Amino acid sequence: MNRLSGTQPAAVDPGTGAVTPGDGSVPSGPRVSLARLVAALPVRPSRVVLGGLIALSAGLAVYAVASPGSVDWGAVSFCAVAALAATALALYGARDASAQELSLVASLAALATAGRVLFAGLPNVKPVTFIVLVSGVALGPAPGFMVGATSALVSNIFFGQGPWTPWQMLAWGGVGVAGGLLGRGGRAPRRWELVAAGAALALAFDWFVTLWMYIAFTAHSWPALVALYARGLPFDLAHVAATALFAGLFGVQAVRIVARFRVRTRVTFVGLEDLS
Repeated sequence: MNRLSGTQPAAVDPGTGAVTPGDGSVPSGPRVSLARLVAALPVRPSRVVLGGLIALSAGLAVYAVASPGSVDWGAVSFCAVAALAATALALYGARDASAQELSLVASLAALATAGRVLFAGLPNVKPVTFIVLVSGVALGPAPGFMVGATSALVSNIFFGQGPWTPWQMLAWGGVGVAGGLLGRGGRAPRRWELVAAGAALALAFDWFVTLWMYIAFTAHSWPALVALYARGLPFDLAHVAATALFAGLFGVQAVRIVARFRVRTRVTFVGLEDLS
């Protein structure tokens, strides 16, 4: 009994987790978190979403073959890319990432967003691809994807949201995944590797995002696609040169700094028996 309040201490049922207060009030039930409810499901929600996307893609393919003239490919491509980006985000959410990792992802995404806004006056000269690449190399493919996708979504609050946003999210997320593959196993890429990867990924980003314009607004022919790429080539080369320059000047040091922060924020739980 508590000498000050005159009540019995609360009792916890180890079997059900129910709490019985000592003051005679109604006992409270066990606390069930959303994560436990999701983990208790027989099928993971991410697998359900992925299966639904596969079924939807198969249905659209059959419909396109049966009636090619009635398909709005701009809308279909937008829905497909948006669904892929949403699925990737859902898969990362099911990963149960630590708070330390999420803080690094948010910080790097904010840095990439700020860099894109600060360099707005220079056409296609942006450090976003470089920062996303470094994030993937230092943190891994999944966090790298999150940095890229989040940077595209948040920075477009300033540059304008539109049907190109999911394409940019998926493209910059792919840059982060490629960076994670480049630095897999804790490998530290050399300077020339970062320069080459940054230049190739910058060009791949621009050409991938250009596809939404080709699908939605132009005739679906090879001359139209080549003309669209040729018109944007000066901007693509500016993006490639800027990313290669950032990677050559700051790439190795940036990877080392982010990797150091990853190690410093990692938490390891050690049992008491291991301390003896």
